[in-house]
Amino acid sequence: MGNVIAFVPASGGVGSSTLAAAVAVRAAAAGRSVVAVDLDRVSGALDVVFGLDQEPGWRWPELADVAGVVDGLGLADELPVSCGVPVLSGSGGSGWVGPLEDAGDGWVQSLPDVVAGLADAHDLTVLDLSRDPSVLARVGLLVDAVVVVSGTQVPQLAATSAVVSGVRGLLRRLRDAGRAWETEPLLPIEPWVVLRGGRVEPDLEDLVMDGLDVPLVATVGDDRRLVADVAEGLPPGARGRGEVVRAADELLLRLTEQAVAA
Repeated sequence: MGNVIAFVPASGGVGSSTLAAAVAVRAAAAGRSVVAVDLDRVSGALDVVFGLDQEPGWRWPELADVAGVVDGLGLADELPVSCGVPVLSGSGGSGWVGPLEDAGDGWVQSLPDVVAGLADAHDLTVLDLSRDPSVLARVGLLVDAVVVVSGTQVPQLAATSAVVSGVRGLLRRLRDAGRAWETEPLLPIEPWVVLRGGRVEPDLEDLVMDGLDVPLVATVGDDRRLVADVAEGLPPGARGRGEVVRAADELLLRLTEQAVAA
């Protein structure tokens, strides 16, 4: 199985989907087989971020009846592709409302199998999540890294503290649940944090690392190139420059180093 990295926004409007897309695009540009998966069932529109919203191809509704082992390569062939990245999106969130148990049994049941099948067939699977912990709970045992994307304002940092604590606790419970006492424990996963704001001061970086006791893996300042790229229908990272690209490359390097260390 390849690496699986999940992105979770600590609050609205911090660009978590943008960063997730950039990581996928940069990995594909480096020659890795990559797939991006939209797991925001309320307002997911990852195909829009990639400029694929008008392109034909399967979305989550086509997979409602999937059960059991999934052919990841075969599925990827049915998805719309941008910059070498097949994208499985939620078709604008159509039908993705209410609690997870009310979101439709098909999607609930197929979610882990689909992600596992894609991860088996690709070097990197990028998951774009919402703040709904029940979705992360469905795929938590498959992920190698969870990136919490935070803003820099006081209310945003307060939300980040709550999200980091929740993610940490959820992952620990998942990795301990059902494990026989004599088996080797799964290695813990600590959330990574990315700070995104107009200007990120070093004092704030230190405050976040000390206060949350998590690694701050990247900071992202204003990126005017990104606005131009989106206006042209290009996915984040396609031009290979800018603040978001730099952060995406740092995340990929850290993920690679973690895999080597393991």
